[in-house]
Amino acid sequence: MFLQITAQRDPHLIAAAARHGLRRPVLLARLGGWALLGLAVLLQMRGDGLNVALLLAGVVLAVVVPMFLINHGVRRAAGDGPMNLEVSDDGVACSTLESRHAYAWNAFTHVDHLAGQLVLGLGGGRFVQIPTRGLSPQQIHQVLTTAAARGVAVRRG
Repeated sequence: MFLQITAQRDPHLIAAAARHGLRRPVLLARLGGWALLGLAVLLQMRGDGLNVALLLAGVVLAVVVPMFLINHGVRRAAGDGPMNLEVSDDGVACSTLESRHAYAWNAFTHVDHLAGQLVLGLGGGRFVQIPTRGLSPQQIHQVLTTAAARGVAVRRG
């Protein structure tokens, strides 16, 4: 199999892929933040006064940390100009005007089939995004089948 794709990077698809890949750490941060906010409210209601440090820590965990995680992931993946992707039996290669990266299939931890894209996870919040806008259903199936045959877990978004 050999598939070559030239695509303009879509910030909306990149943001969706980043949110999908970081959903567990974002959820944990939000839950921790809401727990701290709840504790601050309970202490206030009990008559201990407003614990500003607890309140600020809750806001930081519930709001600032998730925003930072997602924005950092999007900034890292976004760039100017078109992206060229080559998908083969050996792996996936991505190139832009600034760089070229090639990954063997065993470098990927999973493939998520999301709306409008395939997201190949590299671990640590890193991913390779393959837009599916110009691909036929057979080509998408071929990429997913090749990934699965190489031991990469395929998940539906």
